Amino acid sequence: MPGLAAHRGTVLCGLALLAAVTCRPAVAQDDPGPDLAAQPMRPPTVIWCSVPSGDALYVSGVTRLSSGSFMAARAYSGRFGRTVNARYGLHLNLEGNYCRQSGNRATAATARAAQIGRMAARNLAIVSVGVF
Repeated sequence: MPGLAAHRGTVLCGLALLAAVTCRPAVAQDDPGPDLAAQPMRPPTVIWCSVPSGDALYVSGVTRLSSGSFMAARAYSGRFGRTVNARYGLHLNLEGNYCRQSGNRATAATARAAQIGRMAARNLAIVSVGVF
C-alpha cells in the first residue's frame, strides 16, 4: 500500500514541524526573564509577626526585610510559624500569614505595642519568640 506509507510520512513530518515550532530553548532557573527583569525592586519593608494561641500571644520583634515582596514576607511568616511550632509545641499552619508589614520601624513598633496592649488587657500571656 504505497498510499498508506505516504500518509504516514506526511503525518510524521507534520508532527516534527509542530514539535519544532512549539519547543522553546532551555532557560536557566535563576534567569528572571525579560518581563520580570523590567519590574522595579520593591523597597525594604519592616515586619513583625504574632499569633494568639490558647492563653498566650506569641510575638516576634520588629525587623527589616531586604525586599518588600509578597514572597519575602510569606517566607518570613512561614519561618515564624515553624519556630513557634518547634519551640512551644504548637501546630500552626505553615502557610498562614502571621506577619504585618509597615513602611517604617516607628509605625511597626507602634502597631506591635498596640496589639500587645490589647492582648495583655485580655489577660493573655505575652511570649517573645526572639531570634528565629
